[in-house]
Amino acid sequence: MAYNQIYGIVNDVTEMALGASAIKAVDSTTLAQVGGQILSAQNPWVLETFMNGLCGVDYETRIKSKEYNPLTKINSYRTTDDFGLYLRKIQRHNIGDVTENSSYKAQDWTYYNGSLSENWTDRIFGVVAGAETEPLIVSRKQLAKCFHSPAEMASFIDMLDTGMMNDVKVAMESCDTIARATAIGSCFASTNTAVDLGAIYNTITGKATDKYNWIYDADLIRFMFVEMKRIVERLKSMNRLYNNENADRFTRDDELIFDLHNDFVVGMDGYLQNTLISPFLSLPTVNKVTRWQAIGDDVSAEDVHKISIENDNLNVDTTAFSDYTTTGKELEMDGIVAFVHDVEKYATVCDDFRVCTATNSLQEMTTSVAKFDKGYAIDTSEQGIVFYVGDHASA
Repeated sequence: MAYNQIYGIVNDVTEMALGASAIKAVDSTTLAQVGGQILSAQNPWVLETFMNGLCGVDYETRIKSKEYNPLTKINSYRTTDDFGLYLRKIQRHNIGDVTENSSYKAQDWTYYNGSLSENWTDRIFGVVAGAETEPLIVSRKQLAKCFHSPAEMASFIDMLDTGMMNDVKVAMESCDTIARATAIGSCFASTNTAVDLGAIYNTITGKATDKYNWIYDADLIRFMFVEMKRIVERLKSMNRLYNNENADRFTRDDELIFDLHNDFVVGMDGYLQNTLISPFLSLPTVNKVTRWQAIGDDVSAEDVHKISIENDNLNVDTTAFSDYTTTGKELEMDGIVAFVHDVEKYATVCDDFRVCTATNSLQEMTTSVAKFDKGYAIDTSEQGIVFYVGDHASA
């Protein structure tokens, strides 16, 4: 702090305590005289007024601004160009049956004229719509009187901008969450793509399971770990089982995404304690999920292990599942442990970020709005398995 600023602060506070007629401190002598006046004042409140005023003036403005960045391990994001390609997806649906070609036996070398079956699809997925934040209005003329320096005011404005971008990132995170929940819901069209680990465990062991408290059952945790690894390996070979369109599909290692509920990860760490866990969790495509969807107002297992979605194109029928009877376009499901899927099972776009700014010179204020494109698409012909635990009484 500059030497002359000290006098300025003392003089301001002295005027508050003693009035405008008080001695002004301009050097060390008058500064001591001001102190004498304060200490010898007849009014007992003068010293308290001076000290409170001094504390109220001599302070540092601290502006809390922390960037929210939940997006580092979200695998579904595409750019607008990528998503544009994804919107129209042309692909071979099933491979043809390979039969023996006898043309090589022909003596006259007439080539075999076979027929080629064209089993392909050309489909349009989802929509992309614009989104924007609430307008951020900054009146610099008014703000300038609230801070001690331009740097402080700039920090305050940066805080507002950071908050606006945090709003954008929360919207991006929400887009991924609802897309994943919808993809999970689409898997409940088949017992191959929605696996009740509790039912399998009950059949093999005769033990009861609880869809809310499985995280505390060490034997069940061990069983789920083995069963999931056993089933997931099948996704790497060509098959028609683990998608909802009877399409021929396989998934490479680097395209296989593991979305594991954090409660399952903690359970593995607490109960298994072996060298198999670390390689499993260190895979680059393993994501820990604290809740499948932002529903409910607490952190009970009933809320954080649940999805609740409505989508006109969902077309699921859960009557084949003993615990659930929801059908059609609405689905509510709890006890979900993990979602293992191909990287193209669902995609989200949150792209083309821009900040539109308008300055009104007459009112001396600036309005800023962050805008971006947002949307998602689900491909039910791609592989995906939901692992969940239902309630099953002991045999």
